[in-house]
Amino acid sequence: MLKSINRIRAIFSLVIFLLLSSCGDNGGFLNKKMSGEEFGDPQETKLGKYYSRLEERKISLSLLRQDGGGADTPFDVDDIVEAFEQLAFYNEYDIDKNKLLPNSNAVSLAKWKTTANISVRFGGSVDEKQKDKDLKEINSLISNLSKITNHKIKISQQNVNMYVVVAKQKEIKDLISEIGLKRPEFDPNRIPIITLLPKDIHCMAMTSMSSEPNSAISSALVIIRSELPTIMRKACIHEEIAQSLGLTNDSHFARPSIFNDDDEFATLTKFDEILLQILYDNRLYPGISEKEASQLVRQIASEINIAL
Repeated sequence: MLKSINRIRAIFSLVIFLLLSSCGDNGGFLNKKMSGEEFGDPQETKLGKYYSRLEERKISLSLLRQDGGGADTPFDVDDIVEAFEQLAFYNEYDIDKNKLLPNSNAVSLAKWKTTANISVRFGGSVDEKQKDKDLKEINSLISNLSKITNHKIKISQQNVNMYVVVAKQKEIKDLISEIGLKRPEFDPNRIPIITLLPKDIHCMAMTSMSSEPNSAISSALVIIRSELPTIMRKACIHEEIAQSLGLTNDSHFARPSIFNDDDEFATLTKFDEILLQILYDNRLYPGISEKEASQLVRQIASEINIAL
């Protein structure tokens, strides 16, 4: 959503999927006029003010919706299946050091099998009031995601395998370096792009898994710029944490959805919930290919849609 550069594959000792998602300025609905250029060069403007003006502009264009969709966004089983296949079995980019390279190759399905234990880390610039707001939003979201997927996702300081970092650009490197000591797959010296985000990337997420066949997601890292205003911040929280569960691409076929570059929706929709239910159906296992999963995905989608 708020932009998306999604599941990016890199090969180290682990296979790493990088998502720079929903949080940039060049979505499908965002033409040049909406890209932020009319606000002046963001390099010459304080980021907080720049992002606030950008959020106001998006809202004026009926973007960043929080209503989950409605009569204007109908969908059927075919829509669900098409979107799921694009989101679960394709990467938008590959990563080469600190460069993002277009990629259209199919990948196998990725999902968690173990509990996702989330630790939230804040930069020193985030005040206590804002921390409380962010933690409340994150807790509410992961509670909902856990119910939707029937998978255990929780805030914990024990056996942490997912980190959510909320910080200014200048604070990110130190925080990620600390995490890299515990999770080497996120060492910023190995993946420099995670500490060199351009201003039009508002947030990003990475998931990793062992290189063994049919392995599940083993860890994840979410980065959210603390300069973001309320709704763009919420949009980043929703999309990046949700995408860290395995739907790591964005697609224009997904509507109403946060998994779309157009920024139309800021928060999880019913369509998104169905996609996540399909992903975490036990009939779909980590490592299954698009071809192997095709009939199962349609069957599961039909069952869920009938139950709506």
